[in-house]
Amino acid sequence: MFGVQLAVPFPLIDRWDIDDTRKRRVENDVITSVMGNAMLITVMQGDSLVGTLHPSSRPDGTPIPPSTIPARPSASGAMFVQKQMPQINVEGEVRPQEATIASTLQPTAEVSSGTLRRALPMLSEQPAPATGTRRKE
Repeated sequence: MFGVQLAVPFPLIDRWDIDDTRKRRVENDVITSVMGNAMLITVMQGDSLVGTLHPSSRPDGTPIPPSTIPARPSASGAMFVQKQMPQINVEGEVRPQEATIASTLQPTAEVSSGTLRRALPMLSEQPAPATGTRRKE
């Protein structure tokens, strides 16, 4: 699908515990990151790399359904790109807003690191760190 031929098994294919920024709150121009963790399962499907993200439950215990995210593999890692429709509260008005989330991960043996960037039309956001460790099962 993305034209990358993998002669050996891709190093990101496995189960990973991932820590990253789940969302950001902006109040009075102060940005607060809300951190979270998830299990990421990556597999090859044909010539495509696909990740399934299983987030931990919300603070109130409500489960978050898993999401399947396609990725572009490269020699150094992969980029996962996902479209979402979060609810944005601007001065008391809650409305849906399309967002693009791009996460890059570079595996090194048992550890993976990278960044997560959310793109919203009305916000300029810097990439946030994302880290992971290979699950031992």
